[in-house]
Amino acid sequence: MEISVSTDKMVVEYRDVPIGFFKGWCMRFMLRGRYRIRRTERKIYVYQMHVRLEEGVYLHVFYRNFREIDGGLYTLRLETRPEHFERFTDILGELRHVASGIDFVSCDLAYDVPYALGDVFVAPNDMRRKLRKHNDTRYFGLPHQRKQNGYCRVYDKALELWQRHGIEYMGSLTRIEMVYKPETRIELADVGRYPPEQNRHYFASVVEDWSVFTAKLVERIRNWQLGEETYTRHVRETIKKTLAERLIDFNRLASERWKEILKQPCAAILGHTAT
Repeated sequence: MEISVSTDKMVVEYRDVPIGFFKGWCMRFMLRGRYRIRRTERKIYVYQMHVRLEEGVYLHVFYRNFREIDGGLYTLRLETRPEHFERFTDILGELRHVASGIDFVSCDLAYDVPYALGDVFVAPNDMRRKLRKHNDTRYFGLPHQRKQNGYCRVYDKALELWQRHGIEYMGSLTRIEMVYKPETRIELADVGRYPPEQNRHYFASVVEDWSVFTAKLVERIRNWQLGEETYTRHVRETIKKTLAERLIDFNRLASERWKEILKQPCAAILGHTAT
């Protein structure tokens, strides 16, 4: 069972960016004419912008959290897909030289499993994490928890590739996408030493042959997979034990690929050459 691992959205923060620099910085890349810029709704930050280089290549910019009320040095946050950081090297270069440090905040880690959605079992280890469904996508967590550590969604990636991008994927592909947001900020230069440990959040497995289970067990697995929460702890542990042979080990998968998948975006942000 070959499971690929990648990152989706990635968030970093620049510490102690002077407000005078920020305003001049914004003006400079507005005048360059390369970017389309629009202000977005203010929620947590005083300044929020969406910067677009071309279709699908973007940078979300957030500056000065409302909780930062004193002084003239504030936090600047950037969010985009990891591969997009390389497209904004002029913007990143100026920020890198003025900030006192750069921290890794979070990323979405994606595990692509080459099996149909119905054959991929995912359940939270903390039963307080509620399952929601929209169409065939399973969400573990409430909408307002979208950026919290451990938020997860499970969906048919092959179907999404076709519907959103017109790409026909030959075979089945299920994506398990999970937020990794460490409890404490990690300096971006050191983030390779801290791979996610997501087994503590979820138990996941692949069912290759449903016929080996009794009809009652199949019903229980299916029901729990779709949100049945009334099963006792004993029943849940029995299901996990039954499915453990085809366990998806998130910790191992992430640790094997972590440094490699972060190499390019970190190099672009830090101004290094990816090696």
